[in-house]
Amino acid sequence: MGIGKKQKNGEKITLVPSTGITETGISFKILCYLPEIPEEAIRIHLDDAQLIIATSNQNETVVQKITVPVDSYICKKKFRDGVLEIILERPFKPQVDN
Repeated sequence: MGIGKKQKNGEKITLVPSTGITETGISFKILCYLPEIPEEAIRIHLDDAQLIIATSNQNETVVQKITVPVDSYICKKKFRDGVLEIILERPFKPQVDN
């Protein structure tokens, strides 16, 4: 199912999805594997230096928290065939040569 870890909290199970991250210059590409989960049930929240991907139903909660640079923003997101792809970018800061 592509789920990395399971944690049981009382009766509800918390799942941590398998996630891949690659960095390319000023951007980050995040792939999160969420098979059998409808796109409309996925919540994405960028809070300061943390990207949170979450969804839940009566029996389980799926949560992935990823630390990102503070000034990052979501540039693009797409969901297809159970894979959520998010592109984060950081503002370009030119270096000043003395």
